Amino acid sequence: MRLNLKSRLFLSYAGFVLIALSVALFSYYYFVLPGYALIERQDARHHMERVLSSIDREVVNLDRLVRDYAFWDDTYAFIKTANETYLQSNYLNEMLIYNRLSSVAIFNSNGTLLYYKHLDLVSGVERPLDDSMYNDALAELAGGPELRGGLIRPTSGLLASDNDLQMVAACSIMTSDARGPVRGTLVFTRPLDSALINDLSRQFRFDIQVMPLQKIGANLCQQLKHITRTEPISIHTSGDATLDAYAKLTDLAQKEVAVVQMKLPRTLYVHTRNIMMSSLGFALLSILLMAFVFAATVRRMVMQPFKELANVIHSYRANRTAPLPLTLSCENDMGGLAEEFNYLLTDLEESRVHQTFSEEKTDLIKRVVPSAIFTVDSNKVITSWNARAERITGYSAAEMVGSTCFLFAQTPCQESCGLFDEGIDKPIMGRECTIRHKNGSVLTVSKNADFLRDAQGHIIGGIECFEDITVRKRSEEALQWELALNSRLAKLSHSILHNAGNVREVAGEVLEYARNLTGSSHGFVAELDEQDQFQRLWDYTPMFEGLQKHQGHPIIPAPANGRGSLLHSVYKRQNGVYFNSLEQLSVVNLADGISEEISHFMAVPVCDSKRIIGQVALANNAKGYGKRELQAVEQLAELFAVVLSQAQDGQCSDDVETCHYAVKSLEVCQL
Repeated sequence: MRLNLKSRLFLSYAGFVLIALSVALFSYYYFVLPGYALIERQDARHHMERVLSSIDREVVNLDRLVRDYAFWDDTYAFIKTANETYLQSNYLNEMLIYNRLSSVAIFNSNGTLLYYKHLDLVSGVERPLDDSMYNDALAELAGGPELRGGLIRPTSGLLASDNDLQMVAACSIMTSDARGPVRGTLVFTRPLDSALINDLSRQFRFDIQVMPLQKIGANLCQQLKHITRTEPISIHTSGDATLDAYAKLTDLAQKEVAVVQMKLPRTLYVHTRNIMMSSLGFALLSILLMAFVFAATVRRMVMQPFKELANVIHSYRANRTAPLPLTLSCENDMGGLAEEFNYLLTDLEESRVHQTFSEEKTDLIKRVVPSAIFTVDSNKVITSWNARAERITGYSAAEMVGSTCFLFAQTPCQESCGLFDEGIDKPIMGRECTIRHKNGSVLTVSKNADFLRDAQGHIIGGIECFEDITVRKRSEEALQWELALNSRLAKLSHSILHNAGNVREVAGEVLEYARNLTGSSHGFVAELDEQDQFQRLWDYTPMFEGLQKHQGHPIIPAPANGRGSLLHSVYKRQNGVYFNSLEQLSVVNLADGISEEISHFMAVPVCDSKRIIGQVALANNAKGYGKRELQAVEQLAELFAVVLSQAQDGQCSDDVETCHYAVKSLEVCQL
């Protein structure tokens, strides 16, 4: 049975609606909701990582505090003199409360306890020594089950007692310039109590709890089985309204001692589901109403007028002698269709002649103007492309006409089209952009752009012209780089003249300038111990916090025989070295003692006149290292070699030859 136009339209509409609803429901339940659930789990994992980072940061802050007191000449003198004035002036109850310290302990170089104070931070009352914790704590800090007269090693982390969790930090007692010999060890503890957890809950706006392992229930034990070294955070769905995130805390001996639990509301998931159900109901009602309106509209405004028009055209075709223009008898909008059709034929002929003349004139302008010019329509499709644009980009007009400008345009056009951005004033003059040549190279251009309008002033497209300024831009960037390098060399030379005896301060400036010039996230400045072949780090970034400590300095041990190491690679050559794209290699094989991933690495030797005495190493910049970065850091390393050689040889800071070298470097940098 053949159906009329109205029936076919109605069946098509119903089929389209049915398919659209089916696709919407399928996509919602199998893609949208699981996607929201995945986002919530990722968000919960992110918030738990932030909580764990906050706890680690508390331990780091405690470690910095104990270092401030341990590297203090007054503390160093107390070990020898046992001056009570030092204790009464520095370890008041107010000081412990202000720094949230639960205890302070001072040991001499034999491991003997010289001073101890334990304070209840809630009541402000001093307490006796907590044997249940400190017996284990001293054993861990000393590196064995008993002190046996040995030094307590510098370390920081968590310790668990019978009652609570404590953050502990220990540091060797040395002079303020971090020189030995070591006279003892200073130990600070800070409670990981409800006050700190409540602060974290208020900060992150989630319910956070820290529970000792021995106090958790059987249900929670099942959740903790999912926590592994590769998946340190476990996410559990508590119904439709809540997500629970779990993570374990370890003590100094890497034993699991506590569980961190965080509850996060599933606001996005629940809200989206409710909105979807309401929207589906409203959509069904709207579709039914639109179906009735659609049927009535098609009958009245389409079917009837076109039926009359078909009859009129049929009668005119049958009567060949009827003159034009054609007219319809009906009075509505469709009645003038025949008259407008005749007018349209006349307008099209006039427009064709005018358009031919305009196109010839426009093509002539595009050929003679010595700039790259192209035009686009309102959909950003290229409509013309002159010869200068072909020479600059390598794309021919045949390739570009009919394509969008995104084929060659890069930044900022890929993110936001300046021509059709209402927030940017027109015309656009002298805007710097990047484009991609057909051979793949990236060029910098300066462009002008404005709208194209029709006779009524309506926007019908745009016109842009541009010039290649890549060479000029690179010259400007090279000049800025040289200015930045010379400025830092001048500052470093000036610092060497005034602080030549302070290796730590100069090393800090060398690392800061090297990171700024190369855009590196991490790095260190090291000195080579020729006798034991280990490296002593004078300054470093947090990536290297976990290295072994020796006399208060992180060190990089000598590599095993027959085995290479990324952190020792510079000592096998007389010049600098850099490695890019190391993401696929194991960090253990590249750099012992650190766990963070290294993507790019560069090392430059610090040399005196005879040998390599240290290195300046950098890691993880954005784009990888090249010869320009290597040469800049080599100049910084040459200046640092003056200070390091002076410190190793025991010369005074006003050595004539050394100062003369630094002054000459300063003059060269200023020039």
